Amino acid sequence: MKRHFLYNTLLNIGLILMTLSAVAAFQSRQYLALVVSMAIIGVLGYLKYRLLKQVRQMTRRK
Repeated sequence: MKRHFLYNTLLNIGLILMTLSAVAAFQSRQYLALVVSMAIIGVLGYLKYRLLKQVRQMTRRK
């Protein structure tokens, strides 16, 4: 369970950093960086969704 907690923390930090990066890219009109940031946000969001789904299944079994 410690591994899941650490993984969740890293995903949250990544999401926060990519959100800040997307905002900065939008404000500076660097649209390529914005698209890359949004793509990474999507991937991290998907990974977080899968992690939460996996943790829910683990807690239901117990």
